[in-house]
Amino acid sequence: MLNIMDIKKQHAWYNIKWFKRMAPVYDFVEIFVASLRKKVAKRIHKQKAKILDMACGTGNQSIAFANKNHSVVGVDLSPDMLRYAKKKVKSSHDITFVCGDATKISYPDAYFDVSSISFGLHDMPEEIGIMILREMIRTTKPDGQIIIVDYHKPKNKIIAWLGFRIAKLWESKYYDHFMRVGLNYYLDKVGLKAVGKEAHLLGNAQIVECTNKKWGGEAHKLLKSIF
Repeated sequence: MLNIMDIKKQHAWYNIKWFKRMAPVYDFVEIFVASLRKKVAKRIHKQKAKILDMACGTGNQSIAFANKNHSVVGVDLSPDMLRYAKKKVKSSHDITFVCGDATKISYPDAYFDVSSISFGLHDMPEEIGIMILREMIRTTKPDGQIIIVDYHKPKNKIIAWLGFRIAKLWESKYYDHFMRVGLNYYLDKVGLKAVGKEAHLLGNAQIVECTNKKWGGEAHKLLKSIF
């Protein structure tokens, strides 16, 4: 059985190799989810929020946040994906793109008002996804928004089968496991509870909003007094 360091090394190697190939064509798939980017950006409660966008890829969700005048930090492991993301940044945008390991970022506890990950959890090993969600919890302020967008299995079996087969045309090797266990499995693992959920694309995708309630006791009171 692999330990977490071995899993991270294998994932880093696979991620960089996979998205080096996918980066030039990745935005062609964006046509299917472009409307969701705007819907997620509209869910941000605070004006000019500090937002962490994990596994940001070619930056489409980060750009949608920045278009709403938010300050955004996008993190991704693939330098090739970020190369395309940086080309989309306008002078009016407040965006910083960071190439690195999203399971351990250099920002302090409770730094961001909002954290998000869009269509990222299905592209990584379960262990890495859990670590990234925990890092989002750590770096998001108490009662801050945590927004997750990813695939969902519709109740209609025909639509579910078609959606799965279409997504398989471009998705990575981790997609099957994610679809088998589902997003709720990940949320339960880290103690997040959905306060809002929307199904889109005939039920094949979902936007899930959580409130960061992991800060408790004296730490919660102290951070609330600061922020």
